[in-house]
Amino acid sequence: MKKRYLLLLSPLVFLAGCSTTLEQCDPKNTDIGIMDKISCNYSGNYQARVDHKQQILENEKRANQQFKEIYAAIEKQKNDSALSIKQKQAQQQKLKTDLTKLTNEIKQKAKGRNDLQAQVADIEQQLKKVNSSSSSELEKKVELDKLNKKLQQLQKALNI
Repeated sequence: MKKRYLLLLSPLVFLAGCSTTLEQCDPKNTDIGIMDKISCNYSGNYQARVDHKQQILENEKRANQQFKEIYAAIEKQKNDSALSIKQKQAQQQKLKTDLTKLTNEIKQKAKGRNDLQAQVADIEQQLKKVNSSSSSELEKKVELDKLNKKLQQLQKALNI
């Protein structure tokens, strides 16, 4: 008689074991019984869980690679713009140096001519104002270019 009950109950036990889900088949889950574990193993739920986790890992690796590429592009742009800023600052410094030299040269040549010395003094004052101002680099460059043109006109007036 026991065999008969066992025979009748075995399909029920088998069906109960097959009703496990991927979430129930977590290897960390210690609350499930031995039949559920056997069911997870033979139904392929353990393997399906492993495959699912591997797919998630692959997706995350691809996303990580994309983030690395974006980060590299941003770093390249940052370095390029920093280089560009340094180049512009070097050009502006060279322009300031050239303006100072030209101003000093015109000062030497304009000795004895008060009108030209007044213009040179005015240009020097404007140059100091531009150097100490908090304007943008572009505005400073425009002002320095204007001063350079004025100095060139003075140079022509002195026939230098």
